[in-house]
Amino acid sequence: MNNVFEVAIIGGGPAGMMAGIEAKTSKNKVIILEKNQSLGKKLLLTGKGRCNLTTSKEIPQIIDAFGKKGKFLYGALTRFSNQNLRQFFEEKGVKLKVERGGRVFPQSDKSKTILNCFEKELKKKKVKINFEFKVKKVIVKDNLFKLINQEETILAKKLIIATGGKSYPQTGSTGDGYLFAQALGHKIIRPEPALVPLIVNDKEINSLAGLSLKNINLSFFCEDKVFLKEFGEMLFTHQGISGPIVLEFSKEVYKKLNKGKKILAQIDLKPALEKSVLKKRIHREIEKMPKKEYQNLLRVLLPRLLIEYVLKITEVDKHLKNACLTEIQISNLINFLKDFRFEITGVMPLKTAIVTSGGIDINEINSKTMESKIVPNLFFAGEIIALDGPTGGYNLQKAFSTGWLAGKSTN
Repeated sequence: MNNVFEVAIIGGGPAGMMAGIEAKTSKNKVIILEKNQSLGKKLLLTGKGRCNLTTSKEIPQIIDAFGKKGKFLYGALTRFSNQNLRQFFEEKGVKLKVERGGRVFPQSDKSKTILNCFEKELKKKKVKINFEFKVKKVIVKDNLFKLINQEETILAKKLIIATGGKSYPQTGSTGDGYLFAQALGHKIIRPEPALVPLIVNDKEINSLAGLSLKNINLSFFCEDKVFLKEFGEMLFTHQGISGPIVLEFSKEVYKKLNKGKKILAQIDLKPALEKSVLKKRIHREIEKMPKKEYQNLLRVLLPRLLIEYVLKITEVDKHLKNACLTEIQISNLINFLKDFRFEITGVMPLKTAIVTSGGIDINEINSKTMESKIVPNLFFAGEIIALDGPTGGYNLQKAFSTGWLAGKSTN
């Protein structure tokens, strides 16, 4: 039977492509079933199109980044580490670079470079790829997996499900894999958004859309206590806030909001300066330009897009001469610079999240092989596994490592 394969892989994303490369040997037939017209649609979007493919951090740090359940990745990361991944690409002529925070990118700054490398390797290994093959149903019969769509049925001795989560559904991640796994007896941990922008229902805050802030401290308060704090970059959107440190905290904020808690965001725009030092600096600026207007002072201290907002908050006439500013007005300005607060009212929908939290329970997967503990010869790889990490290349490394291990384990 020509349509019987040793290994079938559902999903042609990072995990699925890596699994296909490792599963293929000279003795077996491997097929990737991809519902889109091309591979790696979500991969092309990662890192704003630049592909932050991994991190330069050590394995223990990577495991820690995934939290309490991160130890699940020990088997995959020790078999195929971030160093192995970098070697994989560099041996194939893809030059890489390390940026701030240990983020690793292709030197070309193009996700397409990484995708092209995979496509060449899959072609070289003669892995069969069926595009626009939307699996409708997966059943096990006579020790074979039957992968059924409207036109045909593919049979496979071993199956790797690498369908992704439910984020960015336009790339094909629509949660199909959860249904397949559930039908085969697996428990699904409810998919929720991780690494997702936050919503602020405040017209004044929303008017700051497009404003990017660097080198600031962002804190989140719940019941008057700080429960999250980070230094870095963020940006304002038409619906709220986003950017690296916002995405990092979004899952924890989501959990609190789900419990009906009130969440306040606080931005320290001048984290390197204590209030007393900031006050001296403002007085120096006033002495330098006493006859200039208050709006000119704000231009020295703030990004342009924030000036109109601050004028409203501090309730000072923008044409007021700097020399006429009172100590109370200066104090109000300092308080804003060090303690800019607003309420977080929600998180954006799961479909807008970079990564899905939830999926196949790791307790039902053998961490040494990625094989199901419930169904023999069934494997999982990538985002479908209920384990998500922070921004910075961690989630793609998880996809590559689990994909590699799942593929290798089928040999």
